[in-house]
Amino acid sequence: MTEAARTQAQDSRDEILKAAMQLFASRGFHETSMSEIAREARVSKALIFWHFKTKEELFMAVLSRLLEPYYIDFADESEQLDEREQIKRLIEDYVLFVRDNASSVSFFLRRLMAEEVPEAFTEQIRGLYQVYQGLLTDRIRCGQEKGLLRRIYPPEVLANFLVSALNGLLVNLLFGTGKDFDLEGAVRMLCELLLEPPAGSNAIV
Repeated sequence: MTEAARTQAQDSRDEILKAAMQLFASRGFHETSMSEIAREARVSKALIFWHFKTKEELFMAVLSRLLEPYYIDFADESEQLDEREQIKRLIEDYVLFVRDNASSVSFFLRRLMAEEVPEAFTEQIRGLYQVYQGLLTDRIRCGQEKGLLRRIYPPEVLANFLVSALNGLLVNLLFGTGKDFDLEGAVRMLCELLLEPPAGSNAIV
């Protein structure tokens, strides 16, 4: 395949993914047909099947495209931070990403709540949560072992509570009606409550 042909194929694939994302988001997986996607993308139905064998495969490609920013390359950026600051960074990055990508996050939530979706969809979402919660658990455990964090709760329990609290804040952000909702203040309060150093510690809040 020539370079020009590869570029054309990539361009058509991008248009198909863009159209599919819009239709899946507005109509749902089951109510969207490949013919509708072809019309929206201004390509032939045959071209869609050249790129994607099934609608499920197309849906997963849309999901993968949306999930690309969720994967966190955290290690390189946090080497100079202690565990408390690393946890704060994880929390802040999570919240900022959802705020800046509200439309794609809403897409996930609406699809999960509104209809049955391919099992691979929920598996991929579950995998992302497990990676993120695993990072939090590991950083909390290390912080407790170094005396930077209180040891009142096991790391797994504290990480699970943090993720649950964050999800509550983000639902308020995405679907709440209060325009005065102070997301940054809520995150700061969460960090202060849960990441308070042990009594007598020299750690800086």
